Amino acid sequence: MRGVYAVVSTLFLAGMLCGQQQTDWVSASNNPDILYRDQVFDRAKACYIEFRDQKQGTGYTTFDVAVDYNSTDLNSDGKPMMKTDSEHIVTTPSHTGTSRISNCSALVAARVSLVQRH
Repeated sequence: MRGVYAVVSTLFLAGMLCGQQQTDWVSASNNPDILYRDQVFDRAKACYIEFRDQKQGTGYTTFDVAVDYNSTDLNSDGKPMMKTDSEHIVTTPSHTGTSRISNCSALVAARVSLVQRH
């Protein structure tokens, strides 16, 4: 049993050192049915985002999302540059849709379009 606790403790500490706490679920700025949460990994300079559909049926949901984020690149004033990436996301009843954005220091907003439920 001590081995199990050691493994769990090691994984927990590794998660604490490599990334920040995962945020709570929030609605996309233009669609309250699509939720997302993110986790920023400082050392990897990346944001990991999960999406889910509150109206998810027994099939899958597809949508496009524009993600606004602060880049790890700095402008001439030394402040993070805001950028936008477009992603195509698929969710299922048992899996969230995921996205990973490189050179990301903070997520600002997510806007969805073309939501299709199958």
